[in-house]
Amino acid sequence: MPYIVKTSTARMPNSCWGRYRHVAVMEVDPGTVPSMISPRARGVRRIVQTWDRRHAGQTDRCAYRVALAEAAALAAQFNAMDDHAAVCVAGMGVE
Repeated sequence: MPYIVKTSTARMPNSCWGRYRHVAVMEVDPGTVPSMISPRARGVRRIVQTWDRRHAGQTDRCAYRVALAEAAALAAQFNAMDDHAAVCVAGMGVE
């Protein structure tokens, strides 16, 4: 199953200024793009990890972009593990 990174806007109280975002790594059915970060969304198998309420600032060092980079690395690692497992199973003649 492919793993993707999904982001959404976080709701914050009026006392918090700025923009805040959620980041999630999700396992989804092949060929689907879920509309929300939720295990109830169509095509979502599971949510692997979430980063909640990260401030989206102006630079690459803001919490949102750091979380986005971590999520992308985690999704790439899981996708590589799935590809490796598929190659190992295909090499053994197991279908």
